[in-house]
Amino acid sequence: MQTTQIKQGILHIFKAAGYSLAGLKTALRLSLAFKQETAILALLLVLLALYGKPCAAWLIGIGAWLLVMMCELINTALEETLNLITREYNKSVKNAKDMASAAVFLMLALNAALWLCMFVLNIF
Repeated sequence: MQTTQIKQGILHIFKAAGYSLAGLKTALRLSLAFKQETAILALLLVLLALYGKPCAAWLIGIGAWLLVMMCELINTALEETLNLITREYNKSVKNAKDMASAAVFLMLALNAALWLCMFVLNIF
C-alpha cells in the first residue's frame, strides 16, 4: 500500500469520527429522547458500579443500552429526513415514523428484560 493511500485512510478515519461526534452533539441538542437515554446510560453505569457487577455484565448491559441509543439516532435521523419531504399528513410518512419508533420500543423492551434479570433476578 502506498504512503498516500495510508495517509488518506487515516484522514478518512478522523473525518468519519468527527462526523460521528457531530451527530452525537446534534442529537444531544435536538432530541429529548436521546438526552433522556444518555441520562439513563449514566445512571446504569452508576448502578453497575454500585452493585459491583462483573465485566461481562457491564459489556452486555451497556452494549444493549447503546443499541437503544443507536435505534434512537436512526429513528431521529429518519424523522428529520421525512420532515424534509413533507410537513403535511401523509399515511406513508406516518407509517415510516411509526415503524422506526417501534424499533426503539422493541429495543427498550429487550433492555427492560435484560436489566430486570441483571438487578432484580441477579442473573448476571
